[in-house]
Amino acid sequence: MSYQVIALKYRPKKFADITAQEHITRTIQNSLRMGRLGHGYIFSGSRGVGKTTAARVFAKAVNCQKMAEDPQYLQEVTEPCGECESCRDFDSGTSFNIAEFDAASNNSVDDIRMLRDNVRYGPQKGKYRVYIIDEVHMLSIAAFNAFLKTLEEPPPHAIFIFATTELHKIPATISSRCQRFNFKRIPLQDIQDQLQHICDLEHIAVDSDALQLIGRKAQGSMRDAQSILDQVIAFSVDNGADGRISYKGVAELLNYIDDEHMFAVTDAITAQSASNMLEVAQFVIRNGYDEQDFLEKLIEHMRNLLIVQNLRSTRLVERPDAVRERYERDAQLFTPTAVMQMVDFLLQTQKELKFQFEYQFRFELALLKLIEMQQPPAGGALLAVDTAPQKKKPLTSP
Repeated sequence: MSYQVIALKYRPKKFADITAQEHITRTIQNSLRMGRLGHGYIFSGSRGVGKTTAARVFAKAVNCQKMAEDPQYLQEVTEPCGECESCRDFDSGTSFNIAEFDAASNNSVDDIRMLRDNVRYGPQKGKYRVYIIDEVHMLSIAAFNAFLKTLEEPPPHAIFIFATTELHKIPATISSRCQRFNFKRIPLQDIQDQLQHICDLEHIAVDSDALQLIGRKAQGSMRDAQSILDQVIAFSVDNGADGRISYKGVAELLNYIDDEHMFAVTDAITAQSASNMLEVAQFVIRNGYDEQDFLEKLIEHMRNLLIVQNLRSTRLVERPDAVRERYERDAQLFTPTAVMQMVDFLLQTQKELKFQFEYQFRFELALLKLIEMQQPPAGGALLAVDTAPQKKKPLTSP
């Protein structure tokens, strides 16, 4: 049998396995218990958070024979059994009660008319036919209009589930006829726990900070995190440490700029050292890192300093404990005003670098200008932001 990637091998097969979307799975399960199923649903959210997976589990559940025949199982478990004929057909991909439709590549009026014609036919087995339309926002306006009447008066056996990453592109005439569920980004800790569970099942040794780095890189997407884990496993198999996945190996594979270099920037600012700042700039350029990516991570670094300054806590800083402690120390070396000025400057620099030449010089110049923005607070004490209105100086003619 050919190798199956982690994202498919460990794809949830029941509601309980879907990570961090309890507000949605609970609502759907309650609807199944009460027999109050709608005919149209919109699942929206960023990539890789479980929209299509939840739709597939929902489609599997509405035709599960055990749930239909055993009222106690329906009320107490409310999960597809995975053992009845309908569930087995679904798992093997031979079920005719589910149809997945890719609107990104089938977005014309003719495609929707063909789908609309198929909707008239009832299920061969079970009670419902479920139509999952992925990337539904890619449909043309004419295609949406062609589908409107079917959605308004659907046959009793049809359930439509629309998955999208851009809810605002769906016409109000469509969204108003559906139940809308917003899938949230998956928290870093939940991603890390799931990756650790997968590594345990695969008998792979891994460092916790390596999994945290993978989770940060995935930016709330479980699918992205699992895909990265696949890469990391292949990379670490011959690293001389019995295939153990380490933070250093993950950072090397992902070409990730370590937090240490972000602290090197702020250290150079507090030390008012132009030479140290140029060393950081040379490290980025010499190792082929993308300047825009470095500035993005530096903005996140400044954001973490602001979080510590305003909350007096690192609970919203997604980093290992040792790095959090360093944020607590370094946050006292800057004023909140100075940090916000630096963030504004870095955001503006990001925009300018997209359209200008001489990247290396402008990148070095931007880092050097950060030094001028820092005025160390007296005695290292944390200063409060001055919110008093400033008097404007009168303009003088040259």
